[in-house]
Amino acid sequence: MSTKIIRVLLTEESRWAVEADDTLGTRVIYPSRGAAIAAGVRMAMAEDAALLIHGVDEEPSALDFSDCITPLAF
Repeated sequence: MSTKIIRVLLTEESRWAVEADDTLGTRVIYPSRGAAIAAGVRMAMAEDAALLIHGVDEEPSALDFSDCITPLAF
């Protein structure tokens, strides 16, 4: 079983986005890196996925939400 990956990344147009590794290539644009990270955390927790947060010219940071049992109370 493979782990689903959610990515927060800077697009070629210098906008922050959340991207899922699904077959649809879903990408949602956000107004700031913070907003994209918040959305990525929620999506990763809801989908039992790992979250990769890319910075500007740096290696991504990984957070693994698979098997997370904390309820989403936002």
